[in-house]
Amino acid sequence: MMDSSSSCTALLVAEPGSLVILVDYWDLVTISRPYMMANTRQIANTTAQFIDLLVEERGVRLSKIHVIGFSLGGRISGLVGDRVKSGTLGRITGLDASYPWLPPKTKDEFLDASDAALVVTLRTSTIGSYSPPGHIDFHANGGHIQPGCSTWYLPKTAEQVCSHYRAVWIMVEAVRHGNSAFPACRCDSRESFVHHSCTCETVNHFGLSPNTSAHGNFQFSTNAAPPYSQPLEHKK
Repeated sequence: MMDSSSSCTALLVAEPGSLVILVDYWDLVTISRPYMMANTRQIANTTAQFIDLLVEERGVRLSKIHVIGFSLGGRISGLVGDRVKSGTLGRITGLDASYPWLPPKTKDEFLDASDAALVVTLRTSTIGSYSPPGHIDFHANGGHIQPGCSTWYLPKTAEQVCSHYRAVWIMVEAVRHGNSAFPACRCDSRESFVHHSCTCETVNHFGLSPNTSAHGNFQFSTNAAPPYSQPLEHKK
């Protein structure tokens, strides 16, 4: 449920022997708002049924399944985790999970920590700011405007869209470079991180293999253009 085929290619290279399945639901969520909501649930139901089929008939271990969703796909990923009947999903990564035009009415419509054994979120814009916390929450540049997205000739909405899509490219870079990319400091706010108020004794890396025992909010800064990853310079 990621936005770009580049993401799938990066995953295949990083995890040889793995099975990467791309769920393409574009035509189902670009019709109208009422159809979008109904189709969002149907996409989640069908994907959950497919996962149950893999587990029950192909012997796939549910703990090894990692669902990744960008934007509305982050919301759908949470619905998938809620609807799987064969157990608990191993992991969900929500890339700036958002709820455009369709604010959730019930708790199960949010992506949250109850949807998988490990729920990791990445926040890059205010479009994705309504999602509840997961087990590990990464905030790139505070989860607001991303470097390179704020210019005098772009309207505010374009800045947010640019920042929103940055989540995909951060994920692609993280997958390609493994645990050497995107070191992040455990810190509750961007302000505390920038002013060195956090000790950064606990560091985690955004990507496929974060430290699963280090939960909480993690802050990191990025460059305005690739490579986006920056070293964590002010760890104490």
